[in-house]
Formats: sequence, structure tokens, C-alpha cells
Amino acid sequence: MTTRRRFSKKRHKEKLESREGLAETLYLAVESVLQTDGPKMRLPAMRAASEIASIVVSHIVCQTDATQRAFKTIEDDIAHYAIDFAEELVQIATGKVSKRLIASKAGRPGPGAMLQLADDWAGPVAGPTEIERFFGIPRSTLYRWQKRNEAIALNTRTGSKPVFPLRQFADGRPLQGIHELISIAGSPRLAWEWLIAPSEHLNDQVPIDVLHKGPEEVIAAAKRWKLIPQETTVVPFRNRF
Repeated sequence: MTTRRRFSKKRHKEKLESREGLAETLYLAVESVLQTDGPKMRLPAMRAASEIASIVVSHIVCQTDATQRAFKTIEDDIAHYAIDFAEELVQIATGKVSKRLIASKAGRPGPGAMLQLADDWAGPVAGPTEIERFFGIPRSTLYRWQKRNEAIALNTRTGSKPVFPLRQFADGRPLQGIHELISIAGSPRLAWEWLIAPSEHLNDQVPIDVLHKGPEEVIAAAKRWKLIPQETTVVPFRNRF
């Protein structure tokens, strides 16, 4: 056992010592592939992608054997983790550019500035990363609920991935009746708009508050609401999302 531990420590030390050289090799390899076989990229993005890939791979490769085996437990969620990581970097980079534009008075509101997205009206919301971190709900579970219309997800102005209104959750899962309400409303967005506004069909109570007590009364109210023709607003094509 002692010999095995010494061998393992020695091997791990060798991995760590070789990490810098491995990262440099990976950087050059990724950059070469992007230059020759990848889509056209701006130089700053190419350098960033090459450096990120080299750092991540060299860091994982140099982990102990036990740690490397542990990665099997997150195989199904790796794509989600990677996408969240990449989108966070994009937001940081573009956010810095936006701040510079505002500081120089060169910024102009883009098309999204005219949209009323979830960060304007929907109340407390959070992305999959924050929900997993603070509430312990795995991202894979959130995506599954979203796909099955068991949880409401909304678009935001600040990110390309949807966020989840927090008032729809209780005890670590969506409130019972969310699926039926999305079906009645016709879309998650319409369902949430109705859920957070006082409803005459519930004696001016807010449906989401009533839903925490049980789904039957809220579902019945939603069906009565849907029987009344809704006012529609024509949205110019350029403002749709």
C-alpha cells in the first residue's frame, strides 16, 4: 500500500510539472486547428478559445486518477456546464465593451432595448447555475422540467439562456399545476404573465400565491380566463424574439 501511494504521489507530481508544457502544446494545437479547419474567427476570440481549451484540458489531465474517475458522475451534464461557462465569459467580455461605450457616450440601445423581457417584469428569476448552487436543483433536472413544460423558463435581455422564475418552486420542485397552466395559456410566457397578476377569476388574488395552496382552483380560473377573448398587440417584426 505504501509503495502504491508513493508511486501515485510521484506520478501526480510529474503531471503537475508537465502541465505548463502541455498547456502550451495544446494552445498551439487548438489555434492551428481553428486557423485551418475552423470557421472564420476574429483573432481575440481565437486566442481566447485556444487559451481556455489549453488551461481546462491541462488542468483536468493533471488531476489524480481518483479525481479523473469522478468525472464519470457528471458525464450527462458536461455540455450544460461548458455552455454556462462559455456564456458567462461572453457576458463578461461584452459587458466590459458596453461599459466602455457608455463611458464614451458612444453606446446606442440595441433592438433588445425595446423588448420587455424577464428581467423587467417577471419578478425574482435565476439561471440554472444559480438555482443549482443555492437551491440544489441539478441543471439537468431543470432542463428536463423545461422540456416537458413542467417548469416555466423565460428569455432575458442579459443572456442567451432562459431563466426560471423562483416563485414557481416549492420544496425543490415546480408547483403542481404548472404543466396544465402552460397548456391552457398556450406558452410559458403567457402562463407566467397571468400567474403573477391579480385575477378577477380568483377574486383579485394573485394566481401564483393561490397555486401554492393547490392547483385545482387556479386551473379552473385559468380556463375561465382563456374563454374570454384576450387583447392582442401587434409587435413589429424587428422587435419579436
